[in-house]
Amino acid sequence: MAIDTTTVARYLCSMHEQPRRTILVVDLDSEQSEQIMLTEVQARRVSGGRLLALHLWQQYMDAKALDAASYEGGNPMVFAAGGAAQLELRTPSCYVAVTRNPTSGAITCAVGSSQLGDGILSCGYLAVVLIGRMRRLGGVRIDEAGASFVSAEEYHNLGSTTVARKVGREHIIVTGPAGEQYSPYASLYVDGENIGSGGVGSVLGRKNVKYIALSVEHQGRESGDVKRQALYNRRTDRRVARSRTASMIAEYGDLALLKWANTHGWAAIEGWSLRRDGRLWALTDKIAQVPRTITLTHALALGPNLGLFEVGSVARLARRCLDNGLDPISISALLCWAKESRQEGLLPFLPDLRHPDPALYERVLDSIAYRRGSGGAELAYPLDELVRRHGGGRYAYLVGKRAIAPFDLRALPATALLSALGDEAVVYGELVAGNRHRRGNERTLARRARFAQVLRASASSVGVHPNALIDLSKGPRLFGKRRCFLLLATAASLAEGRTISIAEVIEYGRTSLELEQAINEELNASTDASLPERMLVDGTSHYPKAQVVPLARLLYAYRSIRAREKQHEPSPTR
Repeated sequence: MAIDTTTVARYLCSMHEQPRRTILVVDLDSEQSEQIMLTEVQARRVSGGRLLALHLWQQYMDAKALDAASYEGGNPMVFAAGGAAQLELRTPSCYVAVTRNPTSGAITCAVGSSQLGDGILSCGYLAVVLIGRMRRLGGVRIDEAGASFVSAEEYHNLGSTTVARKVGREHIIVTGPAGEQYSPYASLYVDGENIGSGGVGSVLGRKNVKYIALSVEHQGRESGDVKRQALYNRRTDRRVARSRTASMIAEYGDLALLKWANTHGWAAIEGWSLRRDGRLWALTDKIAQVPRTITLTHALALGPNLGLFEVGSVARLARRCLDNGLDPISISALLCWAKESRQEGLLPFLPDLRHPDPALYERVLDSIAYRRGSGGAELAYPLDELVRRHGGGRYAYLVGKRAIAPFDLRALPATALLSALGDEAVVYGELVAGNRHRRGNERTLARRARFAQVLRASASSVGVHPNALIDLSKGPRLFGKRRCFLLLATAASLAEGRTISIAEVIEYGRTSLELEQAINEELNASTDASLPERMLVDGTSHYPKAQVVPLARLLYAYRSIRAREKQHEPSPTR
């Protein structure tokens, strides 16, 4: 769907009366910006958040300028918010960052839990689109009037937290040193949060953008139905109060699920070598001391996955990754490979990593982020290329070019299915309520995976963070589970000032997933389903081999569900 690109007059409606429909397009080449307003029909079709961001990326991308020689000048970066992000709802809000990942070649839809979505909406926009490339290292300042451009040479190679402090804006996006060095492990600093899978941060680095700062003049917006909004918040408060899980998630995010990480085989300890280790409980007991911007996967990647079980060490490495602009998941996969390969004498330029030491890890992280020293220079390549150069393939945990999240996938078949498809969604229901992964449960497991996909995509289109729905997603069925989508439909209705049905919310999610798949096919991005053999046949999981459902059977069940969806037939339930 093409979005009208004619310049519009100033948006006359107050943000306290109408949901925002203005898009800010920032042309980095000419250092100019343009405000574009969606029509009523377009706003209804593309909603906001993830679905809108994918449409905008498809519209503004230039297929002829997506190569490295063009510095990704044809690769837009879109930051979009769902309408619910600005309402004063009890459920946590989110925003979405969409761009083509230079490392994997596929589209990345990173969901963040900070208040950036509220900041974008408070500036008067539904989304911000960055196109082109600046001629110098610069900063972009955004307010209701548009975008202004300043030099950022003084911030070259400075850490993300230092830049954020010096710029001093409430909402800020920063490229760390890793992004400036085009690292395949680079992520983004967004309002104190580390977002984006490995390589995303290098997009802004290639565009010569050091930071994007938002100047907010107005805060919050009330729904047109204040009474209904108050009722929504009261119901949310009651749901959280009734459930210990929900209250913990509301306070700490999905990091609160650490206590289940060793119960159903989730924890990948010391590079997938062990499955049970009581030291993991040390993190659970001191969860309040872990920075709240750290997610569950980040904590497992920088803690048990690297052999660290002391909360101070995990927080220390998380801060260093955030400051350097490094993605914890992909960088932990790299370090696990390097540690095992070093013991076989394959990487003589690295120090001995057999004994986990936070100070040693910090030095390695710095060398990778800044490309300093022989180790930093040698490891400044994607992991699959490093394997081709140095060997150690059996220690590299990748699907395509994507690092696998630090979970025991053999004990999490639905999550393994999504990982094999290159999807970053996590099926939390398997963790919270246990899993049933014996042969014969393929359809149930595939439905859970599809439910997690659609739920995450729908929530990020509405502007509600998926963490708000974890406690509601036990034993989900895509067509039979209504509570999660009812919550999203209510939030979307309050944000848009009209009635949005459950079917519409589900369609937001499905449409965005189909659009993402279509874009990846256009980009020739590999979506072949595969997992490292060790993840499929290694018998050291919590469960015997005979109980593990083969990936091929899961994929067949998943594709059957997708085929029925396309035929508009309900999926069978059991």
